[in-house]
Amino acid sequence: MSGKVTIADVAEKAGVAPSTVSLALNDKPHVSPETKKDVLKAARELDYHPHSAAKSLATGQSETIGLLIPIELTSVFSSTEFFQKMISGMHRAAGEMGMTLSLQIVESEDEAIERIKYAARTNSVSGSVITHPTTSMPYLDILKEYKYSTVFLGDPVENLPYVDNDNIDVGRMATEHLLDHGHEKIAMLSGPEKFTVSRNRLMGHRSALENQGIFFDEDLVWESDLNEQSSYEKVLEKAPEYEFSAMFVSVEVQAVGALRALRELDITVPGDVALVVVGESELSKHLSSPLTTVDLNTEKLGYLSAKKLIRIIKGEEEEPQLIVPADLRIRESCGCKKSENPPGGGKTFSASD
Repeated sequence: MSGKVTIADVAEKAGVAPSTVSLALNDKPHVSPETKKDVLKAARELDYHPHSAAKSLATGQSETIGLLIPIELTSVFSSTEFFQKMISGMHRAAGEMGMTLSLQIVESEDEAIERIKYAARTNSVSGSVITHPTTSMPYLDILKEYKYSTVFLGDPVENLPYVDNDNIDVGRMATEHLLDHGHEKIAMLSGPEKFTVSRNRLMGHRSALENQGIFFDEDLVWESDLNEQSSYEKVLEKAPEYEFSAMFVSVEVQAVGALRALRELDITVPGDVALVVVGESELSKHLSSPLTTVDLNTEKLGYLSAKKLIRIIKGEEEEPQLIVPADLRIRESCGCKKSENPPGGGKTFSASD
């Protein structure tokens, strides 16, 4: 058949009315299984694909899901490998479930409100995965008002659908590893307090110390923004003031800045300071002293968050929370023996072990 295939062509081939084709392709009731089978066969043989805008009008849903990242652009561009893995997982899940993915970067939660309103009013996006939930999240009322389908990638402050690691356990795992190697004065480079992930990892860090009867020193918790320059400036400022033998860097993007500052201060890793970083990247494997990391399995986080969102959009039952295990990957930066930690490899211990 030459030219663009239409719904009328499918109807003629299947021997049904165009309205029946629409009902069958959109999985609506009142179409017998036999008729639906004939319609799908005809559509497949004619290579017919419904126009996305027309399908949106017919179903009341867009074929697009959004990824809403409400943080500053500098932080997004500093965390390119993290977001590449996350988006890769989301793209794969969307493709498997017949949807497309739209990236929506906003630099504030107020801007997120306007983006959510627009998506809900125009039906341009059926729902969104929202990253970096905070302890306030002013856009929650808008989500409820518009009944906008949402899955958080991170632990929100209310009982809402989300996919995440157990970040209290992530903080505890990293700190316990350092404690097990004899370190008691452990500096923590934390993300901004407003993010729930920062709060939870700090809780895990503190819990690990107190569980072993070690005093939690607030002066050894250094907060920086989620970019290399901020972490560099914070470590450069704080490291000369305090005595510490190990450092827990709670966000992958902070590691580059922290290492740069330590190098300028002539503090070697792991000779002077043992280091554990949350987040697995190519950088982790290829430094002169490859980094011991807590691998968040970021691509899996993205994949499962997109899949959960699409199931919610389709009205399928879903558990509100989905926790992805994190894995400790031991390399040289924590001071373990070199023979146990080949570059690019390293021992692995799961959070569930």
